[in-house]
Amino acid sequence: MNYNNNSGEIDNRAKAILSEIVESYLSDGNPVSSKEISQKIDVSLSPSTIRLVMSKLEERGLLYAPHTSAGRVPTDRGLKLFVDGLLEIGDLSLDERKDIESRCSVAGKTLLEVLDDSSKKLAGLSNCTSLVFAPSSIEKPLKHIEFVALDNKKALVITIDINGLVENKLIEIPSGLTNAALIEASNYINSKLYGKTLLETKNLIDLELKEKNTEIEKLSEQLVSAGIAIRSNKNGEEHFLVNRRDFIYAKVEEKDEIYKLDNLLQELQDKKNLVNILKFTKKGTGVHVFIGSNTKMFNLSGCSMIVAPLASKIKNSKIITLGAIGVIGPSILNYSRIIPMVDFTAKVLNKFLN
Repeated sequence: MNYNNNSGEIDNRAKAILSEIVESYLSDGNPVSSKEISQKIDVSLSPSTIRLVMSKLEERGLLYAPHTSAGRVPTDRGLKLFVDGLLEIGDLSLDERKDIESRCSVAGKTLLEVLDDSSKKLAGLSNCTSLVFAPSSIEKPLKHIEFVALDNKKALVITIDINGLVENKLIEIPSGLTNAALIEASNYINSKLYGKTLLETKNLIDLELKEKNTEIEKLSEQLVSAGIAIRSNKNGEEHFLVNRRDFIYAKVEEKDEIYKLDNLLQELQDKKNLVNILKFTKKGTGVHVFIGSNTKMFNLSGCSMIVAPLASKIKNSKIITLGAIGVIGPSILNYSRIIPMVDFTAKVLNKFLN
């Protein structure tokens, strides 16, 4: 897994104490005292020494005291530093990997179905709300196309790419078109398209039709032109799916934290914010973790978002990020478990979508 490692300029003793505080806080959500740390930490340190280190961590904005007599809890910045550089990332079990691969399978599904199944599985495994953002279609080499008449004015264009991903588009058909013409048009395109994208097929067929190097009937020719044109045109639409897990809210005691999560879901549906997600996930590869007010992308105080890029293609030595998949929830998350879930799900999807 490619993940940034930046634990900041604090010494090993401070890192060990910060790690203990964050891990304890993530497990139960309670402030952590110096006495608790002295009982857990591997190195032999007195509570007074630990209090001194905790005080310095507080001065650096990594810890704070929610109550005057309580222990300390990590700030958003402290959580981010821990996740980026001190967290020990776990791994998925073989059964979990197989389950994710099964749900991400594309054979016989539309792109929307694949994305929805994948994000639902991620929501279930992580106990978080999942989100996925991707283009409405991805240009892939095809293996089959078929025209199915719905009435005398419309037909369904069904395409299947080399991975088995299905896409359906509605087109208007020429008046007087027969079933024989539909079959002829399908057979003609299929003889040209295997292993080519629809745009490549369109360019080849346009040239043949222009030079009259084909024997198909005039009505079939019109159908061919209509069928390949609608799939090769880009309309700029995107899929944005949210699969909400309501029981994550049961872990959030304060009502204002619930409002923050709800507001974040609303913010995410703003197209400008989706563009921001893509902009930030383009910076490097692998999983990206956004924690609370530590990020300028949203007003995320009390919330976290873990995302990975989708359908990254190497083109002219550049990485093109077409989408993202991930989860959002309160800041108290099992990061060591959820990060590899998001990472593996994105990798499985990218294998099919690239």
